[in-house]
Amino acid sequence: MARRTVLWVGALAGPLCIVLAYAFRYSVPLEYRTSQSWRPEVIMGCLYPAVGAYLLSRRPGLVVARLLWTIGLVAAAHWLLIPFSRWSLLHDLPGAAFLRWGATWLYMLEFLPLVMIVPLLFPDGRPPGRAWKPVLWLSAALIAVNVLHRMLLPGDLGLPGREAHNPFGVAAVGDLDAAYLNVVQPLTVAVTFLNFLSLGLRFRAGGPVARRQIALIAYPLLGTALAGYSDLIWEDMPFWLFATLTCTAVGTVPVALAIAILRHRLYDIDVIVNRTLVYGTLTLILGAVYFGLIALVNNLVAGQAAGFFGALTVGALFQPVRSRVQLSIDLLFGVERDPYVLADRLARTVQQTEDPATALRLAVRAVRRTLALSGVGVEIDDVVVHTDGAEEGVAQVVPLVWHGEQIGRMLLYGPGHPDHRLVGVLTRHVADLAHTVRLLRVSHETVINTREDERRRLSRDLHDGLGPTLAALALSVDAARVRLTTDPESVEPSLLALRERMTTAMGDIRELVHGLRPPALDRLGLADAVRALAADLPEPRVDVRCADLPRLASVQEVTAYRIIQEALTNARRHAKATSVELRLAERDGQLEITVSDDGRGLPRQPRQGLGLTGLHERAAELGGTFTIASRPGGGTVLTARLPLT
Repeated sequence: MARRTVLWVGALAGPLCIVLAYAFRYSVPLEYRTSQSWRPEVIMGCLYPAVGAYLLSRRPGLVVARLLWTIGLVAAAHWLLIPFSRWSLLHDLPGAAFLRWGATWLYMLEFLPLVMIVPLLFPDGRPPGRAWKPVLWLSAALIAVNVLHRMLLPGDLGLPGREAHNPFGVAAVGDLDAAYLNVVQPLTVAVTFLNFLSLGLRFRAGGPVARRQIALIAYPLLGTALAGYSDLIWEDMPFWLFATLTCTAVGTVPVALAIAILRHRLYDIDVIVNRTLVYGTLTLILGAVYFGLIALVNNLVAGQAAGFFGALTVGALFQPVRSRVQLSIDLLFGVERDPYVLADRLARTVQQTEDPATALRLAVRAVRRTLALSGVGVEIDDVVVHTDGAEEGVAQVVPLVWHGEQIGRMLLYGPGHPDHRLVGVLTRHVADLAHTVRLLRVSHETVINTREDERRRLSRDLHDGLGPTLAALALSVDAARVRLTTDPESVEPSLLALRERMTTAMGDIRELVHGLRPPALDRLGLADAVRALAADLPEPRVDVRCADLPRLASVQEVTAYRIIQEALTNARRHAKATSVELRLAERDGQLEITVSDDGRGLPRQPRQGLGLTGLHERAAELGGTFTIASRPGGGTVLTARLPLT
């Protein structure tokens, strides 16, 4: 609570200092007033503390907000010191020279941290990397050197008729003034713009939100730096241009900073940056061509032909030069506008993934980056399966169509209207991946439902069959125990009947166990288990031909065994076959199962019964295929192929 009170007291103190400054300004005679009735400190003192306090109340501990709050108070104090020190000197107040001294260097503590420290620490309060920490310390050292030079520089601080000298002036500092102007000042300017390079690196490596944050703050900060160093860059800059540039830049900094940090209405700044670089570069190139041609033609031919020839040349070069510059800037920002190149790049990215879900996730990310959107989502059957980025605002809906069937939607979040050609090309690839993911999800649901059905069947068999049997056996044992003392001779027949019933119960348990996984697979392996299964059939005669099989997974063994078991049952019950040929072999990375019989064959209008449907489902669960057809000369051929991978 105390911290928040301090923040908002500072926010109110800034505007109060500005008001007092104007009161002191107009309380001194006209000849003692400063020529400037307005400076950037007026805006900084009013806005910066208030915005800094607001940001700190929303995001406590935010380094950039603390800097903004402090810089605003320093600016307000400096603007107050300028007229107050003059008023104090005119009224011969004690310490007036110290106030005049403070007004000569305090402005550096508002300007230099704003253009040197804030770009280096935005937005997270840390430099971009370890390599930038020395730059941060160098920036702090240069700020200290500039402030100390101004504090210790000897000179007259008085007014007409009022003498005052720097109370801390050192003659040696005055002797080093040339070195300061030739070394420290250029180094300060160079390090300032080096810190802006860190913003460019953050922009290049950042995501869509980080890019918008950086672009929002980079323009006003760069304008503030250019205005502050205007006397070094352009000595005779007109005052109206200086005032306009300074007012716009300094006033925009806190607003842009608040929007960037709070991420409120982050518009598509990437497009603005791209267009700024494109048309700025285009202006420089065509301007150089235009004025170069004018100078060349004037040296060769006198008259008015130079301007006409230059304008004609620039008009002819505009479109090809703009295309080349746009392509170069797009390459710099990683933007691709050719739909065919995008399709090839997306296909290569997808091919490097291991599963369709990962491929769809990468494709969604590629779509967001390519179209410069804040977020992209994919819905399949009204269920959002993948999202990338931030879901801001109202989504633009693009249907995902696969072979004429709408299987889902792609949701595009962000400002602007993406290129329809790019959206169309990318949507087709995303639709293919969404269809694959949809098939996998349906297959997975089928497997889960089948497993649950099997569990329910097992539970029902245990509850309705084995449970009552065991309960009846327990009652029979109790009855035999009671008769053992009263009628011993009748116990033996009861025990024999109990033994038969127990044998039947053991058979039921064995059938349940076999329904889960045939024990023969664990004891013998697939090949020998199939031979044992064929040998147990009294008819028909089964000829088993099994080549050397690779090591199979448990689910593959069970599926193959169940398919063979059902096929042999069909041959015996329905086909009335006398002989069956069973083949197991590996072909093209698949386990091929062929069951051929000499039975009645398929009817003219075959019906898909439960047995054949189960065979289809078992093969499909592993991604395999199942076919059944009549054999030439009579009989049936059943073929199942199961992938080994």
